[in-house]
Order: sequence, then structure tokens, then C-alpha cells
Amino acid sequence: MIFFRDAIGLTLLFVFRWLMKKAVLYGFAAFSLAQGSIAQSISNVIAEAVGSKIIVRYDIEDANPDHQFEVALYYSKDNYATALNSVSGNGAGPTVSSGKERVIIWDVLKDVKELTGEYSFEVRALTKSKVVEVVTMSGAREHAVNVGSKDDAFPIISNTLLDYINEAKDFKDAFQMLGIQSTDSRQALIKLTDAVEQYNRAFENLNKERLTFEKYVSSYWESPVKSLEFKSLLDYALGDLHSVNILTLNQELTVINDLANGRVKNTNAKKKELEKDINDEVLKLDKRLQELERRTNRILYDLSQN
Repeated sequence: MIFFRDAIGLTLLFVFRWLMKKAVLYGFAAFSLAQGSIAQSISNVIAEAVGSKIIVRYDIEDANPDHQFEVALYYSKDNYATALNSVSGNGAGPTVSSGKERVIIWDVLKDVKELTGEYSFEVRALTKSKVVEVVTMSGAREHAVNVGSKDDAFPIISNTLLDYINEAKDFKDAFQMLGIQSTDSRQALIKLTDAVEQYNRAFENLNKERLTFEKYVSSYWESPVKSLEFKSLLDYALGDLHSVNILTLNQELTVINDLANGRVKNTNAKKKELEKDINDEVLKLDKRLQELERRTNRILYDLSQN
């Protein structure tokens, strides 16, 4: 259920019901864009519960490419006075860029013991100008110079996608095999951190190349169906899988580091809770990875045949 109302910029409200352990939350979420104009909007707001977390996804559209947004999440328990601390994702923080599939993950139980009753949530997005950095020509720009046909484009697309999937699998395996071990072993923690860094590299590479790859498929294969399927594949990889499953599992690093550095009381109970959380999230990520690999293999096969 979505309502529109006049405010600073565009505000969207939606209603959802979430069961969190024994607590029941009935929530409204309000999304505001400060310094708004007709060239800026927040749209396609979706919320879902993942374990003890609330996942909020939305789009920010802005006609000015030099704008970034400082985005924070608030709720009505304190009359929207203080931003929630335990948030992550590409839709929160001081340098959120405009685009689709912006995600905020609120780890509820890190901020409050329980939520009962009715609350409203607000995302505040403040507009500011980007700091422009000079970078060397690489990645998508370099490909744009060298790629002139589908024969040139296909191996670049294929290698980047398969590298991302392989690193995502290694990320999952590292948490599964080293997560609990990392709370007691510095060597295991180093290996886990390395797997996270390698995944981040593969993600940034695919995310950076996304628009270029979509342009390649549209231009060289000249098939609206293939273009739509390829875009859907990247939405699934960079949206559903990364923004929900990967980021949710990645938050467990905070708990692992706290345990490894002796910052947690009742260590045994916390380790059991951590092990359960990791196992649950690994299972969800594994299912998403299987689906991503199936879709990728099918689409790459179609592209290789035409």
C-alpha cells in the first residue's frame, strides 16, 4: 500500500508486517529527499524481513550526475531524533549515488532488544555535490576503445561474470568454514578477510562494467529479449544476491571481530548465536548462487550461439 504526500521532495509510505522473534512490528516507512525538485525522486520502495534485519530497497533518480546523497535511517520511537547506528548497504551513508537498487540493511537487535507496537521509519537523503577524482583510463572506458564486435565483447562479459560468481562462492565457503574458527584464530581471520576483499574486487569490477556490458549486448546482439534477460541477470547478481545475501552475511564480521578481540561478554552463547546466524545466511546465499549460476550459464550459452 503506497501513499504519496507533499513534503520536502517526494515522500512515499508503505505498510508491512514483520515478526521478529517474539516481537511484532507494524511499521510505516517514510522516505524523504531533502532539497528536492522535479528532477529528483525516490521510488520503487520495497521492504522485507531477513532474519532479525529489515532490508529496505529503493531507487534514487537525479538528473544531475554531480550529485551524491547523504542517507540515514530514522524511526519514530524517538520521534526521528537520532539516526539508527547499525545500518549498512549501498543505500546508507555519506556518499550514496543516484541509481536503482539502493539498499539499507538495519540490524535491528544490535540497536534495540525488541520492537513491539507500531512505528514509522524515515530515510532522509540530503543532496550534496560529488568530489571528482582523476583516475587512469581502465575498465569500461578501455573496453569501449577496444571492443568493436560481439566476438570482442563476449569473452570480457563472460570472464567478468564467472569471476564474480567464483569469488562469491569463495566468500560463502570462507564464512562457512572459517567464520567460527576466526573468533579464536588470527590466521583464519586473515583468510576470511582476504576472501571478503577478493569478493569486493570482483563485485566492484562487475558493478563498474555493468552499463557498458548492457550496451554491448544491446548493440552487438540486437535482440530486445537478450538485452532484457541480461539486464535481469545483473539485477539479480548486484541487487538480490549482493545487496541482501552478501551484505547480510558480511555484517557477521563485526561480531567475529568483537569475539576475536574479547569485546563480548558471555562468549560461548554469542558464538552459538553467531554459528546459527552464519549457517542460516550461508544456506540462503547458496540457493541464490545456484540460481545465479544457472541463469548465467544459460545466458552466456545463448550469447555464444548468436
